[in-house]
Amino acid sequence: MSPAPAAPQPVLVRLEIPAEHRYLNVVGACATALLGRAPGLKEAEIAHYNIELALQEACTNVVDHAYAGQPGRIVIEFSYIEAPRQLTVDLYDTGRPFDPQMAGEPPLDEPQVHGYGLFLIRSLMDEMAYESSPAGNHWRLTKKLW
Repeated sequence: MSPAPAAPQPVLVRLEIPAEHRYLNVVGACATALLGRAPGLKEAEIAHYNIELALQEACTNVVDHAYAGQPGRIVIEFSYIEAPRQLTVDLYDTGRPFDPQMAGEPPLDEPQVHGYGLFLIRSLMDEMAYESSPAGNHWRLTKKLW
């Protein structure tokens, strides 16, 4: 009897960028390029857009709030797995910690310029987790892909 085939290994991609707005488009481009190698995604354009927007919001929050104009770096790790088909993105920074519980839902009936980031991330991704430790901050965003 032959051994069972090994489970497919996740595709892992790691980026490290300066915590500056001008580099954030690289994160979205990497996610789109990675997902472009996953054939047969249902509603692929919508999935790409949602993931890019959520990553843009998360990274913008790190630049604007965790580092608040101070120099820093963001480490982004993408993990794409086939079964169950999903993309997980881990963001790491060493900026100021954040308490997601303190950010309430934005008033959707009143226009405002800021305050939608966390709401969008939670709405666009299937899972969002955040933790802070003495080593830094860690965001985990997961999108299930069909």
